[in-house]
Amino acid sequence: MTCLVIALGNEWRRDDGVAHRVLELLPALDGVERRAGLQLTPEMAAEIAPFDMVVFVDADLGRGEPGLEPVDEAPAPGCPITHEVSPREVVATARRLFGFRGPAWVLHVPGEDFAVGEGLSATAEANAHKAAGILLQKLDHQR
Repeated sequence: MTCLVIALGNEWRRDDGVAHRVLELLPALDGVERRAGLQLTPEMAAEIAPFDMVVFVDADLGRGEPGLEPVDEAPAPGCPITHEVSPREVVATARRLFGFRGPAWVLHVPGEDFAVGEGLSATAEANAHKAAGILLQKLDHQR
């Protein structure tokens, strides 16, 4: 099983960069590749295609615990050409154009401070550790 883990967020907007911290906490695993960026782009659909599974890790404005949910499999609605897309749109494009057939997940990691600045709040740091555990458990289960 191969998996692509994509961390999304801006590390200069404090807790918005929590997904990058989750990648740092994830141990090296055979078959698991990592990518990090500010946002999803349509071009990422081609990157996803060769993998058996994809997990998008992203900060969540809501309070609560980190959570893993499947990417909605409903067809993505038509949208104007932009350089920012949702996981649903990237996965739909990867399936339609590049033959991606695996499951896709979004790991939401709650944060509380999205102001300009560096470093995570104590809440986001704690949630990053919890999220890394959730992700590791998912990856071990898929093997």
